[in-house]
Amino acid sequence: MIGCFPDPYPDELLYSICARFHQRVQYPNKKGTMRELFGDEAAIAVVDLPSNLGSLVSALPPSSPYTVERLINQHTLFPLFAPFLHPEQAQQLWADMEGARGPAIKMRSGVMASTVQPPEWLRFCPLCVQQDKQEFSESYWHRLHQLPGVEVCTEHNVRLVDSQVRVQNPQTRHEFIAADQGIQLPKSRSFSLLNSHHEILLKIARDSAWLLKQTTAPSGLEVLSKCYRELLAERDLATYSGRVRVSELLREFCQFYPNNLLQSLRCGIDTESQHNWLFRLVRSPKGSQHPLHHLLLIQFLSHTAASFFQAPHQFKPFGKGPWLCLNQAAPHFHQPVIQTCEITYTQDHGKPMGTFHCSCGFMYCRTGPDKTQEDLFRITKVRAFGSIWEEKLENLWADSTVSLRAMARQLGVDPTTVKLHAAALELPFPRQSKRQTNKSKRVLISSLKIQKTVSKFSLESYRAEWLAARRDNPALGRTILKNQFQRVYAWLRRNDRGWLEANMPAKKQAASPFLRVNWEHRDIELAEAVKSVATNLYKQAGKPCQVTVAAIAREIGQLALIQKHADNLPCTSKALSELAETREAFALRRIQWALECYVQEGVCPPSWRFTRRAGLRPEIELLPSVENAVSKALLVLERIPLHQSNKDGSLQRMSL
Repeated sequence: MIGCFPDPYPDELLYSICARFHQRVQYPNKKGTMRELFGDEAAIAVVDLPSNLGSLVSALPPSSPYTVERLINQHTLFPLFAPFLHPEQAQQLWADMEGARGPAIKMRSGVMASTVQPPEWLRFCPLCVQQDKQEFSESYWHRLHQLPGVEVCTEHNVRLVDSQVRVQNPQTRHEFIAADQGIQLPKSRSFSLLNSHHEILLKIARDSAWLLKQTTAPSGLEVLSKCYRELLAERDLATYSGRVRVSELLREFCQFYPNNLLQSLRCGIDTESQHNWLFRLVRSPKGSQHPLHHLLLIQFLSHTAASFFQAPHQFKPFGKGPWLCLNQAAPHFHQPVIQTCEITYTQDHGKPMGTFHCSCGFMYCRTGPDKTQEDLFRITKVRAFGSIWEEKLENLWADSTVSLRAMARQLGVDPTTVKLHAAALELPFPRQSKRQTNKSKRVLISSLKIQKTVSKFSLESYRAEWLAARRDNPALGRTILKNQFQRVYAWLRRNDRGWLEANMPAKKQAASPFLRVNWEHRDIELAEAVKSVATNLYKQAGKPCQVTVAAIAREIGQLALIQKHADNLPCTSKALSELAETREAFALRRIQWALECYVQEGVCPPSWRFTRRAGLRPEIELLPSVENAVSKALLVLERIPLHQSNKDGSLQRMSL
């Protein structure tokens, strides 16, 4: 049982708490700390999304305030990723962190497949360090400062500084390093961020800080994508039916965010690809993306994370009912008595069309969305006037003292509409008028069954005109042809849609996807980088670390790329296989290092102590080449002349 686990500081990373524990207990080796905390000496010191948290909590005293929920929500980066995952995916990620499924975490959170990578070094705010030392007598690693895209301290409004501690240590993954050990304050006192993108970066940091404090369940990627499209529609970058105008979106997004800023955040957009991260974000979601992508889009849509997630998710272009009855003849005129609103979308521009049907029979529609209070009183088209309106028309029509214009004002329509409906109702015409209507046989509009008749002459005329346009412009596609001959197209679409569709140009096949990566060129570059890095690793001073494929790939920062695209990188794969060190070769190099150490120290150890310092495992020690190398090394040490003192660097015998 762990009896001296440190109390956490505000927004302290779990990595930082474990590092302070390791600093307190002073275990002789790193794996002892891992065994004590997580019950497994092979556990990894992870900064962002650690695992084995259930084992850690079970090792604490029963009276400890720590729970798995508290550790995950308050001391890891889980709250940043959760809102941008499917609910089931977030639950599985939680289970992986509580259990021992560390390798699955990177895949499930979307980090592995993303171009956005964690910062290379743990970071700190110099002013926060000074403040922490004054308040707590020591510094610690803040959660917020380690998030990708967070380059500014939200409390002091200064840029963050890299420490001397790697987020992914290429030499050992089993060591926690406390902030006091890895932070070296800059000599300069000027920490201000002299950057034209300061406001954008500050908003990203504030949004990230807000997300870290949230513990609500995620609503799902479908809801997020729907909200994005609705906000884009308000800016005319998408239709309200959900079709995104990708060209306009890409242009405005690239104008809002300078390219050098996106590149520095590892969020560059391939403008030649139809599958870049921005387009995937606003289309139907097929997988999770990095939270930084979402925060950039939310800021582009003029929202903060708080305003975006706290806004109601249900799209209501005409507000919340009940809605106003706009029947000027009804006693409840301008009163909210309509309970239902049927929403459809126009075919030409995709805007929402609301249809409001009152109990008085009056039915009208309005193109939305409503943006001002005056829009509530606006009518785009009346579908039916209803019995109350028609009854008032009959009464006014029978009153010879009321003029036609006066009737129109009282009914809320124009005089022509009054005459048309009077004819439809077969009302008598007591008034003498120079213009008599010829539509006495018009059917009632309230029935909504207006029959359209199309003469054979008009049909043949429009068909001939469309075929002539096709014949004179054989190279034009559907869209350009429709735009250049709008009148003919609109008439045929309305009256002869089947024939029009049969006589439209064939749909163009989508262009083949643009090949974005020159794998041959990249393979050559990576192969050269592998050779250079491997040489440096072999020459690295100090205790040797095994030069593995993963170690080389991590050092050049391309581990995920090499693992996922090994088939496209034959030269790189060959260089890695040739330069990677086997366990036997690594053991021989450790023997040589141990020999040099004892020669410099002037000590001749017994055999068991020599093999222990060389770090030889029992199964490796039994290999003939390793046994032979150990024997030769001990023989070299025994043949060096012994002296009484080793102050001059000579050798002395070590007692058993």
